Amino acid sequence: MIWLKIAMAAMMSGALFSVVEVVLPPREPQPFLIEISDWPGDRVFSLIEPLGLAPSKRLVLLDIRSGTRDAVEAFRAGLVDAAVIGLERLPELLGDEVRVIYVSDEGFGGGEVLAAPGVMRAADLGNRPVGVSFGGRADPVVQTLLSRAGLDARRAGLVVLAPEAVESALRTGKVGAAVVLSPMRAKAIRDKLGVGVLAAAGDVAGLSTHVLVVREGRIPDRRAVIVSVLRAASDAARTCRGAMERCLELLASASGRPAAEWRQDFEPLHLLGAAESVKLLGGGNDAPLARRLNSLPGRAATVQPAAMEWLDPSLAEEAARP
Repeated sequence: MIWLKIAMAAMMSGALFSVVEVVLPPREPQPFLIEISDWPGDRVFSLIEPLGLAPSKRLVLLDIRSGTRDAVEAFRAGLVDAAVIGLERLPELLGDEVRVIYVSDEGFGGGEVLAAPGVMRAADLGNRPVGVSFGGRADPVVQTLLSRAGLDARRAGLVVLAPEAVESALRTGKVGAAVVLSPMRAKAIRDKLGVGVLAAAGDVAGLSTHVLVVREGRIPDRRAVIVSVLRAASDAARTCRGAMERCLELLASASGRPAAEWRQDFEPLHLLGAAESVKLLGGGNDAPLARRLNSLPGRAATVQPAAMEWLDPSLAEEAARP
């Protein structure tokens, strides 16, 4: 009798579930993770949400991680879906089946190598390192400026400084020289310390370019999400170009760093949008971005034709449409 009751209960339970449809809550979309560095232009992505441009949460949960790791290393380790990196670092990813889908910014201003008090030429540096407040040893602007100062970028001792720490590092002799990207900041330091200039680049247009890379295999099933992120980033860049003070105040509020410091960081940069990215990415081996890559300082050979297959303007084209 007990077994009969259990059997009857099981049958009734089955009948009940056949009538009552079980409705599961909708799955939350997976976040699209972008690794951004401490490069000022990368901050446009971090402004998407404060500017009210974030895509609908039904489409994507935008999660941006900032500055705690090397963007290339995080990307190669599979920790993120995409990364914003300097153009000069693309060759490190050639074997990783990546696609370059967006160009976020380019440098168009000058830069200077400022000497510490008492330093008149590169030979006066001694064992003191050179400070850099942006990029790194591979950055084409850093390479160009160090070379013009008579220093070997591959062997020079470099130390990373916060932009606002450059003046103090020069004044105290912590560094023998410092590479400064912002003409505004360089002039302010020169005027205050009375130091000399070891090298200057009056025009570095396009020499520094930052791009967004994504793994090829992530594109098919995440295409709509990626396009929405590119559209939001493009809108953020357009907003900042037209109302930079608003963007600077948002960055200052989020970071605790004065808006004036952020203004100096953005001074030598041109923020790009989706339509401009299409122009730079399109054309395969003849794409402006391909030619720019092959002309970077220190490149001994051009990128092979097959490599240019990883320049993909199609997502930016979608993002640029009204």
